[in-house]
Amino acid sequence: MNTYYMLRSFDHAGYYETRSVLMILAIVVAIVFLRKRGDNRYLVMLISGVFWQAAMEYYLQINGLRGAGYSLSVFGMKLTGIAANIFQGFAEGGILSLMAFWFVDLRSGGKRRESRNAYLALCALIIVLACFVGVVAAGRPISSPRPMFSTVGVVRLSVTAVPALLLIAWKRAWRELGLFYVGLLIYVLITFEPMQILGARYIGERGPDGKFFAAPSAPQFAVMMASNLFEVVGGKIHYFAVPLALGLLPFGRKNESESALAKARQLEATS
Repeated sequence: MNTYYMLRSFDHAGYYETRSVLMILAIVVAIVFLRKRGDNRYLVMLISGVFWQAAMEYYLQINGLRGAGYSLSVFGMKLTGIAANIFQGFAEGGILSLMAFWFVDLRSGGKRRESRNAYLALCALIIVLACFVGVVAAGRPISSPRPMFSTVGVVRLSVTAVPALLLIAWKRAWRELGLFYVGLLIYVLITFEPMQILGARYIGERGPDGKFFAAPSAPQFAVMMASNLFEVVGGKIHYFAVPLALGLLPFGRKNESESALAKARQLEATS
């Protein structure tokens, strides 16, 4: 059985500069929702994404899944170790978590036209930035050869996904989790698929000489899609489940109890 690797060449070729732009925009979005609507959920999801992404990157690093001597560059500054992990939390986790939650909000009643248009505009910008990185990073040296579906990766997925599903079952928020999953998938596809097509992040194999090469088209897209659905998206549902369980998001049982209370008050008023 072939061993496949997630290969990427963008760590020193513009990716984190574009993520920095999106990080700033994510902070602006969270502040706008907080100040104009008194809605702190976007800020909660931003912080959740930052924390869990940094923790995941640290886990991948200490288990050697990013490869020996892994580092990243942002505006000419090279980052390694914990500093790189923290920066990845801010630059990658925050925008991912916020965008996924924004989709949940839009599909759960928050359908104001300006909010929907802003979400779609940000999606379009993400695609443009991903294409830019794909063009700039294609053909560069591989910066992270991560083995796919490793034992360590499966353990990480189990440790995060299983408790997350139990928390969702406790809160009876399956619909919201489903929407969050779709929101995550949308973000992952518009961010990484342009890079895969352009050759900056792709599935590869290792030859007898130790050198990596791109896998054929069929396993290339099959393995990438499996990674997107399970490792990437499935491995991030706790970004939503944990703040929900802590009562920081008004979904699940909280919504049901508030609705029941409102109905009871209505009945009292009419009786």
